[in-house]
Amino acid sequence: MADCTQFGGASYIRWFNSAPTGIQLLISNVVIDKSKNNKKRILYCESNFDGTVGGSYYSLLFLATGLDQSKFEPVVVFRKSTRFIEEFRKLGVTTHIIPHPRPLAFKVPDSATSIFYRISFPGLRIIQKAINFIRFLPIAAIKCAWMIRRDRIDLVHLNNSIIRNNEWMLGAQLARVPAITHERGINDEYPRLARYYARKLDCVICISQAVRENLLDKGVEPRRTETIYNGIDPDLMRITQDAATVRSAHGISTDAKVIGVMGNIREWKGQETAVRAMPTILKYHPNTICLFVGDVSPSDQYYYDDLVQLIKDLGLENKVVFTGYTDQVANYLGALDIMLHTSIRPEPFGRVLIEAMSLQTPIVGAAAGAVPEIIDNGTSGYTFQPGDASDLSEKVIQMLDDSERSARMAGIGYHRLLKYFHIKSNVKLTQSLYQEILNC
Repeated sequence: MADCTQFGGASYIRWFNSAPTGIQLLISNVVIDKSKNNKKRILYCESNFDGTVGGSYYSLLFLATGLDQSKFEPVVVFRKSTRFIEEFRKLGVTTHIIPHPRPLAFKVPDSATSIFYRISFPGLRIIQKAINFIRFLPIAAIKCAWMIRRDRIDLVHLNNSIIRNNEWMLGAQLARVPAITHERGINDEYPRLARYYARKLDCVICISQAVRENLLDKGVEPRRTETIYNGIDPDLMRITQDAATVRSAHGISTDAKVIGVMGNIREWKGQETAVRAMPTILKYHPNTICLFVGDVSPSDQYYYDDLVQLIKDLGLENKVVFTGYTDQVANYLGALDIMLHTSIRPEPFGRVLIEAMSLQTPIVGAAAGAVPEIIDNGTSGYTFQPGDASDLSEKVIQMLDDSERSARMAGIGYHRLLKYFHIKSNVKLTQSLYQEILNC
């Protein structure tokens, strides 16, 4: 989205909200007939528009389909069509695709002189930003408000962050409908417009205490915050191939000790830490194999190449395996003796950790962000200092040395999942928030 803090930013929005415009009158006069349905309609907005499917999609699917259908009716808006949308439709959820408008971009002709460029282009950029601001916020917000009224929406729930979906925030205000947002990131900074809307929204749901603390530390002052952990249904984590079959597909013997990192190959995911820990681990457990389960995007190819070179330099060519992309997450988690979470940046949550817990796979995670909230160190798993290969190898060796204790820790982790990270808990807390806001 264009930087909407230009050209007036929050000051402009305050005027737009308070002015008794014909737009507000038009929107408020849309005829709404709710006599046939007493259910509260919740509009969910997923702002991802690059076509990829991440954790926010799964969280939204579990929430929208887990609602009490006698009280709530979900409607979901996506920015771009993906294979995942069909999952919502199969479960009877109404979905809409509203493409994100492409920003207007003026281009200076190749034949333009340097004088023309210096004189006219700065002015064109100002005009370009002004037009994009109007398209992305006021005009888009009016369309959102009209849809909110037309579809009899009672509450707008934004699925990503206070940094995104500004047009829906303003649209909800124009339609005089309450709005809340999830905050799923640990961001370095929040724009002025995000800080402004944090005070206007009815609630900001943080997916961990780490996210909430970061929000407050960065000077964001929401009217209200609630910490509601992401959740999964462990019954849906079904293993369809045994460990021996998964291992044999990659040439791994049944007697090997297999550790692994789940997730796409990215620098911040910290796979390098696992590679650097391997030489020490192999001194104590020579039959250990490390799996990297995940895809490599074009933008991360450089990191993959660096990992391959590091593996060669350390003589680990026969000890580290890249599996590539898989949609069989449960099968691979079930094939691991230990799952490693190696992120070098604070993790807002870490869904893969609770997925491993659901299958009672022992876990070792980097102690940053929300990971210490999920793993009770020394009880349900181990944590280590992010990026510290020595600390990681020590924790892995302890687990491999005592498989019975590791299994007990994994069992404790499973019960911890049922208590804090089950989707039923997530849905219950979210529904209670809806009922409080809507007085129903």
